[in-house]
Amino acid sequence: MTTTPKRPALLLPALAPVYAVVGPLSTLWLRVISGVALMIHGWPKIQNPTGAAEMVSGLGFAPGWLWSILLSVTEFTGGLLLALGLLTRLAAGGTSVILLTTIYFHWIVKDQGYRGAELSLIWSAVTLSFLAHGGGRYSLDRLLGKEL
Repeated sequence: MTTTPKRPALLLPALAPVYAVVGPLSTLWLRVISGVALMIHGWPKIQNPTGAAEMVSGLGFAPGWLWSILLSVTEFTGGLLLALGLLTRLAAGGTSVILLTTIYFHWIVKDQGYRGAELSLIWSAVTLSFLAHGGGRYSLDRLLGKEL
């Protein structure tokens, strides 16, 4: 039997109503901003879906044209779904795979270390959080009453 860990007591209990409002709104803000950022980053790829074929084949993903199309669709559509909070965990899973791959690409393949992988590390933390926790109170998943 699993038990939920008890939350620590608030030092200022009067702030509980503020946190009850701000918490779900911050989740909404982070989800929308990260989704829109992924869409903006993915937009050029959607316009030229096979444009990254050489790069992805250089990472060992063959055929490069197919993986390039999957990258384009996942990045842009995943961002849209995250922004909407629809199929949030699926979108977060797909975009997390892309981001973890870019960490490998920048850190190992291009030998840029932390400096090259920093943004992908941060964004993967965001998407992995949505994979684990879902879209939150103000998501279409919650409105529909279903999520993965």
